[in-house]
Amino acid sequence: MDSHSVPLVFYAIALIAIIIFVFNMKKFLVIRKGKEAPLDVKWWELLTNALTFGVAQKKVYRKRFSYASIMHTFIAWGFLELLFATTVDFFQARGWLTAYLPELDTPWFAFVNDFGGVALGIGLIMALIRRHGDKPEALPQDAWSGRGILLGDTGILVLLLLLVCGGFFAESARLAAENPESAMWSWAGFALTKILPESLWITAEPYLWWFHAITALIFIAWLPNTKIFHAIAVIANVAVTNRAKRNQIPAMHVSQLMEDPDLDPDTISLGVSSSSELTWKQLLNSISCTECARCTMVCPAYATDKPLSPMKIIGDVRNDIVNGIKNGGLVGGTITETELWSCTTCGACMEECPVLINHVPMITDFRRFLVLSEGKPPAQASQHLENIMNTGNPWGMSNRTKWATDADIELPLMATKKEADVLYWVGCAGAFDSRNQQVARSMVKIFEAASVDYAVLGDEEMCTGDSARRLGEEYLFETMALQNIETLNKYKFKKIVTACPHCLHTLKNEYGDFDGNYEVVHHTQFIQDLIANNKITVNSNESKQLTYHDPCYLGRYNGEYDAPREVLQSLLGSSEKMIEMKNHKSESFCCGAGGGNMWHEVEDGSRINLKRFDEAVETGAQGVVTSCSFCTIMMDDAMKVRGKEEDFSVQDLAELVADNLS
Repeated sequence: MDSHSVPLVFYAIALIAIIIFVFNMKKFLVIRKGKEAPLDVKWWELLTNALTFGVAQKKVYRKRFSYASIMHTFIAWGFLELLFATTVDFFQARGWLTAYLPELDTPWFAFVNDFGGVALGIGLIMALIRRHGDKPEALPQDAWSGRGILLGDTGILVLLLLLVCGGFFAESARLAAENPESAMWSWAGFALTKILPESLWITAEPYLWWFHAITALIFIAWLPNTKIFHAIAVIANVAVTNRAKRNQIPAMHVSQLMEDPDLDPDTISLGVSSSSELTWKQLLNSISCTECARCTMVCPAYATDKPLSPMKIIGDVRNDIVNGIKNGGLVGGTITETELWSCTTCGACMEECPVLINHVPMITDFRRFLVLSEGKPPAQASQHLENIMNTGNPWGMSNRTKWATDADIELPLMATKKEADVLYWVGCAGAFDSRNQQVARSMVKIFEAASVDYAVLGDEEMCTGDSARRLGEEYLFETMALQNIETLNKYKFKKIVTACPHCLHTLKNEYGDFDGNYEVVHHTQFIQDLIANNKITVNSNESKQLTYHDPCYLGRYNGEYDAPREVLQSLLGSSEKMIEMKNHKSESFCCGAGGGNMWHEVEDGSRINLKRFDEAVETGAQGVVTSCSFCTIMMDDAMKVRGKEEDFSVQDLAELVADNLS
């Protein structure tokens, strides 16, 4: 068969395959069931996202998932190259742009085509080995019967492998029949021509061509019903994702809702209880999930045998919107309350997701329903939420400056000064937790050593509402936010400095939804700046080897990894004294307190803080340095549980700096 002669019957069959493909793509339409949401990306961001995270698959390549990364690289780039080759061949057959396109036997084109085919074949074999040889426990689908389709995920992999093999055999037959001068550049197909007599290849050529063509058309028709559908959905999902706002929880403005005169209090549902109450973008998230299980494999709750699997949450939403859930509903049914309360909102799932799915905001929406509509927060957390409502802090205590007066520290108050360069946000833990009060005193020592013009709010400072919001109590969060904003706006200051990453994130990134816009920096950033500008000097004589624990809300949520390490390096003097944990920086393992889990405990499985503390001890260091109020509490608790008080230390970075001021 001539390389550019395509029978008309092929086009007829191809039309049928395309019709079936388009019909099966109807699952894309399910996103119309979602609520309206703004398309909050610019056109150039759409294009950049699609090319970078969709086509180039930037987030697929992760060292901790090296096998899967290599496998996906071979499959994706091999497939894209063959798609390009097929498109060029089709254009040549139709006589389109022939002056600008290579021929099949153009040496470089022939070489690259065979390379793409071999790469795809290797990737498919690796995928089959992964599903039938060493399948990760977190992968959800049965290799032969998953998704309720013929042969499950194995079927589409085998079909693609047949497509690759058929393509090489068809190429070999063509090379044998036409014997082009550049045949050797089709290195894989040319090698195959040597295994059979030339006459046999020539006889088999039309049959091999049709086998390859029909296999390709079956693949096209079948694709939307298989796992490969994500290759299409992902492009759309990553394109419309605002990466700058991925970790932000949209405001509900509950106060405004409750003041709406047209509101029917008997029918309103706050939060999300079913997939149809999610936005179209969240539904697009769900149908884009590749079920690679990376989110689940890095989840601290899953790693400590709690019932949460972020991937299952997304899959349950997809199943609800596509097939409907007949028994028990979504939240409280297919997705249990324990699953939702197990989440620490650490963001590890979102950091690892190669297709930019937003797990945490969706889980928070489900929690909002449980708390605001059902009145069912975690039992242990209820008292702490009530404390925030009544006293402005989860400890339920009063006198926010007692930590200072007990240490004979005379704090400058904003109520007296009215204006300062730095407003020191002490935070609830700094004010009321005995362990973090030491951190607050260390910060005062640093401020005074650097002659910083600072002041605190004292009893005017209220909880930022971080824990309340993560626990789903949005109304309480808004109450705290509005009260704090009103207080902050009474005074003049250049920046807010806080030792708590949770306060940092809330003040910096979430109060803006309520017109509270401030420059907020973490204390490690502030201290690093003081050292860099010679405002303070520190002794580099810390004798112990130390490891550093990256707080989730400082690192993954706010991208700060360098400042605390630079400060710690200044204290240690030698890089050999600082030992990194296996899971560090963006791959850091949560302490277990985020998402409101500071105030309640899921009894299933083991404790997250113990697992993280064990990772610190395994480094061989003599202590772990933190830069988060919650992390300090959790690591200190784990140290006591493990009985390591005598030979191990837990310190906030500010404490180390204050102890080593020169």
